[in-house]
Parts: sequence; C-alpha cells; structure tokens
Amino acid sequence: MGTILPLIIVAVAIFVGVASKKYYDKPHIVNFSISAMMLLLVIQTFQMQPLNGLGITAIITCSIAFVIQFYLGFRNIRANA
Repeated sequence: MGTILPLIIVAVAIFVGVASKKYYDKPHIVNFSISAMMLLLVIQTFQMQPLNGLGITAIITCSIAFVIQFYLGFRNIRANA
C-alpha cells in the first residue's frame, strides 16, 4: 500500500487534468475526481509517521477541500438534472 498509493494519487491527478479539459461541460465529474484526490491525499498523510504540524494542517486542508468538492459535485448533478 505504501508504494501503490502515490501511483494512484498521480493517476487521479492526471485524470483531474484531463477531465478539466475534456469534461468542461460536466463539472460534477471534475468535482468528484478532485474530491477523490483530496481523500487520497488525506489517507497518504495519515500514513506518515510521526504526524507533525504540517501533516495535520494538510489533513485539515484536504479534508475541507474534499467536503467542498463533494458538495459541489452533488450540487452540479442537481443543476444538470
């Protein structure tokens, strides 16, 4: 899990970049992919030992970004439906 998680994060980040160009008219796809990337970053940061102030700040910031992007994704689905 220690070596595969960074690869998954990079793959999701590449997908976010591609999705932001390709699915410009479907913002919920971009929002959900960004929220997935933020969740993966939180998981990666939790695996760091020991957690210092910067790690805790990253967890808090990415958690807030995850919630916001997830909310925006659902809001965009409702707006398009």
